Amino acid sequence: MPITQKHSIVCDDVRQENNGKWIIVGMYTPDLMVPQIPFVLPSLCFFSWLESDRPGNFPFRMRLEHLESGVPIFEGMGAMQFAKPGTGISTIRAGGVQLSNPGVYVFSLQFDGQNDRLLTQFSVILGVPTQPGTQPFRQ
Repeated sequence: MPITQKHSIVCDDVRQENNGKWIIVGMYTPDLMVPQIPFVLPSLCFFSWLESDRPGNFPFRMRLEHLESGVPIFEGMGAMQFAKPGTGISTIRAGGVQLSNPGVYVFSLQFDGQNDRLLTQFSVILGVPTQPGTQPFRQ
C-alpha cells in the first residue's frame, strides 16, 4: 500500500507559520460536544500525517458520514503530491458542516489504486462543555 496514515487530528482549523511549524486550533479529543442537534460547525478540519512509499501525485476521494445511518455529510475529491517517499501533511477543511445526529462520525480518504480507506473517527455528544477541573453549577 503506497499511502498510510500515521496520525490524524480533528480540529476547527490548522495554520502554518512562516517557519514551517503548524498551529492546531480547537482540537477535539476525541469527542465533539454540541449544545443542540442539529448543529452547524462553522469550520471543521482534518489534519493528517500520511506516509508514502513512493513519489507521485495521488488522487483521492474523501467523505464524512454518520456511521450508524451511513448518511454522508460531505464528499469531495482531491490529490496529494509526494516529491519523495516519506511524510506528507494533508489538511482538509470544510465549512458549514451540519451535524444532524449524535453518535460516531467517520472521515475517510480513499486513494486511487488502494483498497483500504484511511479512517478518522470522532463522536458527537449532546451536552454543554465544562472547563477541565470544574464542576457544573448546582443549587
